Amino acid sequence: MPGLPAFVLKKLYVKGSLKNTDGGFALSIRNTLAPGTITGVAPLQVDGQSYPLEKTSLQVGETSLPAGEVSATASYQFPLNATATIQVAGETLAPGAHQIVITVTTQEVGELKIEVSDTL
Repeated sequence: MPGLPAFVLKKLYVKGSLKNTDGGFALSIRNTLAPGTITGVAPLQVDGQSYPLEKTSLQVGETSLPAGEVSATASYQFPLNATATIQVAGETLAPGAHQIVITVTTQEVGELKIEVSDTL
């Protein structure tokens, strides 16, 4: 199955969701396409820096899972219109504009690379 165009993937990112938290930083994506199954997560990149999966978690609704544990055998349901929050512990970001790359693998489409910019 061919990949989705970049302009469609950019619409998944919740603009303005990038925020520093008490323990790090977080951002969100919203599934506006179709129900999906996340089977893998690559390290989040901000301004060219990769953040380890060990410090990253993925939360949809009340369910939170360490990003490194998401796999084909421990997949994550991502319903239509659901919002997933990606949290990175132990790191905060400086105020200003940031380039973000979110890469997830889905059972339905394969790898989705979401490249966006947001301001903190």
